[in-house]
Amino acid sequence: MKQGVYIHIPFCEQRCYYCAFTVATTPESTYEPYIHRLMKEIRISGIAGEPRSIYFGGGTPSIIAGALLSRVMTLFPGSDREVTIEVNPGTVSSDKLSCYRELGINRISLGAQSLEDEDLKRAGRIHRSDAVFEDFKMFRRFGFNNINLDLIAGLPEQRLEVWNRNVDGVVRLRPEHVSIYMLDQEERSAWGSHAPSVRADDDFAIFYEEAAARLVSAGYVQYEISNWALPGSECRHNLGYWTGIPYRGFGVGAHSYDGVRRFWNTSSLSEYADYIDGGRLPISGTETLTRQMKIEERFLLGLRQTAGFDFRAAARELELSIPAEWISRVHELQQGGMIEFDGTVLKLTPRGRLVASSVTEELIWANPASHSSIFEAIR
Repeated sequence: MKQGVYIHIPFCEQRCYYCAFTVATTPESTYEPYIHRLMKEIRISGIAGEPRSIYFGGGTPSIIAGALLSRVMTLFPGSDREVTIEVNPGTVSSDKLSCYRELGINRISLGAQSLEDEDLKRAGRIHRSDAVFEDFKMFRRFGFNNINLDLIAGLPEQRLEVWNRNVDGVVRLRPEHVSIYMLDQEERSAWGSHAPSVRADDDFAIFYEEAAARLVSAGYVQYEISNWALPGSECRHNLGYWTGIPYRGFGVGAHSYDGVRRFWNTSSLSEYADYIDGGRLPISGTETLTRQMKIEERFLLGLRQTAGFDFRAAARELELSIPAEWISRVHELQQGGMIEFDGTVLKLTPRGRLVASSVTEELIWANPASHSSIFEAIR
């Protein structure tokens, strides 16, 4: 089976207030040495075969010169695959887009986060809304017909009418794909230590439902909790994550999964350099998936998809018998309008997606009070 490849480019002009990713606001002079080490890591890994998909994430991959990306792409020969690059508004040019086309990059993920200047300013974003619209037009001029647009819902002091204007703007642009994320205050972010006022869960639910209804009426299909696509434009790379297909991550902080274990690179640029310069892979941690972890992930990833997952197939594969207590809990959640279960496919309802984490936990831990769970049904 072909695996996905994720390539982390950590550089950013500045760290946004909500950001908890592995990013670096370092001088341009650091870009080329990093790419040199990244290529060395890829070679040391011994990865072989054509990837099913390639994803340049960050950070801001579009901040570096196209020629540097070209060097990386030479290590992954092949064609007819999805190749995505994350782009921040205002960081691309005609030359870069021409280069992307030549390299076989055929999908752009534009990190707009908002189409309203008041939102962008509060979030610590450098760009303004005009840059989103200008870049989008430029992408179309250069023939990019697979574009994702990211939005964050529930930014501090964001009003519902402002949020609705955001969604209306997305519908007017009509990208092939839309990702909407609820604001999450991570500890590693600036807002994690100096938190702004946080919205109530009911407010988030209203924002989410408004967007979902508007996008569906515009012809988008929701295929995952945070993702909508025009038919046929689902993200191939991310679907690999959600369906358990192996992937290999390269670069500082990147994660990998080989079907049996997960492992991840150091998140320190200096340590990453030391590892690579010493001819070693920069792996800082690893874990082998236990059966319990596999069960958890099957639920967590399966229920994120609107189509749900084949519970009966999972039970056979993981050698589960189904306890009566679990069936009883499923019936309760069905009656509460949170899930649908036809005896084979298990999935969340639109109402259940609003509280997906809680519903998933209740399905895994059928009776927390007695500490019994579906794990105890392992034969």
